Amino acid sequence: MGIIGLKAANCKNCYKCVKVCPVKSIKFENAQAQIIDRDCILCGTCLEQCPQNAKTLTSDVAIVKEFIQKGEKVILSVAPSYYASFDFDDVKKFAGALKALGFYGVAETSMGAAYVTAEYHRLMQENKMKNIITTCCPSVNRLIELYYPSLVGQMAPVVSPMIAHARLLKQSFGHGVRVVFAGPCIAKIDEAADLRHNNDVDAVLTFDDLEKWLKEENIVIDDAQPASFLNSSSKILRMYPVAQGILASLESMGDTNDWKMISVSGSAECIDFCRAMERDELNHCIIEINMCRGSCINGPVAIKDSVSRFSNAVKIKQYADEDCEEYPRLPEQIPMGMPFVDRSAKEDIPDEATIRSILLKIGKESPADELNCGSCGYPTCRDKAVAVYQGKAELTMCMPYMKERAESLSNYVLTETPNITIIVDKDLNIIEFNAAAENAFKVTRREALQKSIFEIIDSSDFQFAFDSKQSITDKKVHYKEYGITTMQTIVYIAKEEIAMGIFKDITQDEADLENKYTLRNETIEMAQKVINKQMVAAQQIASLLGETTAETKVTLTKLKNMIVFDGDE
Repeated sequence: MGIIGLKAANCKNCYKCVKVCPVKSIKFENAQAQIIDRDCILCGTCLEQCPQNAKTLTSDVAIVKEFIQKGEKVILSVAPSYYASFDFDDVKKFAGALKALGFYGVAETSMGAAYVTAEYHRLMQENKMKNIITTCCPSVNRLIELYYPSLVGQMAPVVSPMIAHARLLKQSFGHGVRVVFAGPCIAKIDEAADLRHNNDVDAVLTFDDLEKWLKEENIVIDDAQPASFLNSSSKILRMYPVAQGILASLESMGDTNDWKMISVSGSAECIDFCRAMERDELNHCIIEINMCRGSCINGPVAIKDSVSRFSNAVKIKQYADEDCEEYPRLPEQIPMGMPFVDRSAKEDIPDEATIRSILLKIGKESPADELNCGSCGYPTCRDKAVAVYQGKAELTMCMPYMKERAESLSNYVLTETPNITIIVDKDLNIIEFNAAAENAFKVTRREALQKSIFEIIDSSDFQFAFDSKQSITDKKVHYKEYGITTMQTIVYIAKEEIAMGIFKDITQDEADLENKYTLRNETIEMAQKVINKQMVAAQQIASLLGETTAETKVTLTKLKNMIVFDGDE
């Protein structure tokens, strides 16, 4: 399917898409979100809610342009929610603007809705179904077929208005005509590609696609040449995109046979409804159900800068009430049947031991450790563990665990490092004092955190770092009162307004150097004494051998230097 894609560079590990996905059809691989196409219900919530604009949507614009460029007869079927999504004063100018893009004609999908309502009404009159769930919303249809297949038998076996209208247009204008649907729904892209519909719809555009295309062609709706829609229909059918719009169209036909009417919208409410139906809570009800809250006018690819869903609903209702005609006659006969089936995936569920072993890896040793905070996007730690087992989630998605692990590693490094580490704030108050500092300055960490740095050591270097906003590196400092010598670096961290002192204790190194210096001096003194003694003997020998005293001194001096500086070269 691949309708929703990903801009990998934009995905920032926020897990927002998992949190908002009603069916958790998103997996993470290498810290990147990936839509699980076979599980996705195409509600578009992740597309809308992604804070980094990392989600992409497939587009048929290029396909439609190619149809037009080839000279094919292309008719645009426009979902009735267009009236709330686009800004215009005259609907004929809206139709004219779309025709200016190259469409042969523009028609309202509401005519297809007339056939759908008639079918729902027929089912109510037959009174053979326990409940009737409307099937206009392809996202809800996917939800039931994939996740609540036991309810398939209560779904109205009727195509959507989009499919009905496409069949009607092809029957009226010839099967060689291209029908393109435009609306605020991304699930329609999948519905059009469904093999059960026999290629009735040739392409799907979103309202967002249309708006961008109009801008690309510099077409302003209110400046367009007015044009008529290819079809007219009762305006009551234009209520389809608002909550209770389908029910209103049924009531307009009369004789609802005592069916109780319920309207459900929004992903959470749809799921709650399906669970209630599984518990057999409803009987003799016709349920208008839409995945988008408030129905189609709030589709995921409606024009985003349009007014709110409340004023949109009012706008649609007012338009539907104007010069309301009687329910239209349906002279054409088109196939309206739609078989719904169980398409649920059989997920492998781990046993209790496996779940506990996964939880243990993220520090959940007992149920008391399971915070169920939802930061990973899953409602409970157990749900997250199951997702890890199924390859949908990664262990590192647990925020409390990663925070605790980072703090633990940070504390471990700070505690175990042999270097003295002291961190102070801009007021020179000590905010961290490690074990090496405790040993060196004979102050416990608990006591040190109640003190300022100048109460323990000279604070001038820390003060310099704050005043100059510069770090000090490799400065030798002797703390006489503590009997230690350090090579210290003071790092100024501007972002946090803190300074971190890292002191290497070089007391023993200094002592070793002093001992070496003392030993060298003693060696020199001993060598000089030997030279002096040897000079006397050398003079006596030289007088006997005829050598000069100067030559002997040079030779012995070289010998001394070899002794003193041996190993320094």
